[in-house]
Amino acid sequence: MVLADGTDVTFVSCHRCERREWLTADDDGTWRAIPIESVLQRSARKPR
Repeated sequence: MVLADGTDVTFVSCHRCERREWLTADDDGTWRAIPIESVLQRSARKPR
């Protein structure tokens, strides 16, 4: 998924432990978790 600010993210969910995370890939290809607050902020559309 691509957020409104252009950030590529992947949402993962584990049904066994009920853990949910948003991940983004760094420039070197490693994945890092980003907080939901950051995802919401980055996905907000700018007012017209």
